[in-house]
Amino acid sequence: MNTTEIARDFVKMLIEEYPEGYQAYWSEDIVSIEPREGPAARVQGRAALLEKHAWWAANSQSHSTTVDGTYVIGDQFTVRFTSDVTLNGERLQFTEIGLYTLEDGKIIEEKFFAAADEW
Repeated sequence: MNTTEIARDFVKMLIEEYPEGYQAYWSEDIVSIEPREGPAARVQGRAALLEKHAWWAANSQSHSTTVDGTYVIGDQFTVRFTSDVTLNGERLQFTEIGLYTLEDGKIIEEKFFAAADEW
């Protein structure tokens, strides 16, 4: 599969909320970088990213999330996320751009960019 095909399939599984599907694209050494400070600002490895996802599920309630994209160049693609969540009792609305980098058909890095006025 090429980058466009992987990106489309990845986003389809995100929209369908099928974690086993989109997580199959993660490399074992995937790096995840968030725009905010804290223990999850940078995690490395599949196990650490699964822990980060588990923490998010346990500490947040999603009211709505939209996923828009993909936008592709070379071995990278972006996805736009718009979210309305309650996190630790506080309701937040925010937009992020996820930049995904591929190597050998696997995501080796995901990096999230936040709108400057939302954080």
